[in-house]
Amino acid sequence: MTRINKYIASSTGYSRRKAEDLVLAGKIKVNEEVVRDLSTQISESDKVYLDGKLITQNKFVYYTLNKPVGYTTTTSDPHAEKIITDLVPNDPPVFPVGRLDKKTSGLIFLTNDGDFAQKMTHPKYEKEKEYIVETNKVLSEKSLEKLRAGIKLDDGITAPAEIKIIGDKKYSMIIHEGRNRQIRRMIEAVGAGVIQLKRIRIGEFGLENLKEGKYKIFDKI
Repeated sequence: MTRINKYIASSTGYSRRKAEDLVLAGKIKVNEEVVRDLSTQISESDKVYLDGKLITQNKFVYYTLNKPVGYTTTTSDPHAEKIITDLVPNDPPVFPVGRLDKKTSGLIFLTNDGDFAQKMTHPKYEKEKEYIVETNKVLSEKSLEKLRAGIKLDDGITAPAEIKIIGDKKYSMIIHEGRNRQIRRMIEAVGAGVIQLKRIRIGEFGLENLKEGKYKIFDKI
């Protein structure tokens, strides 16, 4: 027996919270009967329908990908020349967890597990994301201190970042948030520009020696 929200999540890729919303909205039928009770248990012989369409449990898959520059982080985009889902198997269909902009390379997860995606991206889990940043000029100590304290952007002040010098105009930078183009905007806010940006770690999972453009399967973490 499987609780109804878990069954829906594993059949659709939605998070369990979204699955509960679907149940409460009356969009789920079990054996032709609308179900709104979140404690409902689904057996192997039951048939579950979402908006009248039969759904079945999928096997969850988890990929880590070393995204190359030039690929768009999406499952489909008619205007994108290259999308990251082209780099992993298409059966079962998966989606990217979070995002990396087209000019940024490095570590990203792809999965069909909505619960996992939420746990890796929701701010309350505060997953560290580490980047290697190459700038177009040396950042002054004052600029570094501003980044460490938090930078005012057009969508609010960022949380403090960890940043250290690792080479000539090269820095290791760690953030906990996931705002759009956040690293680039933070660097621009202190008067510099980003030449190259690569994500090398998410939480406890590092890019390690995974080659650019390649993926590997991993167990849920």
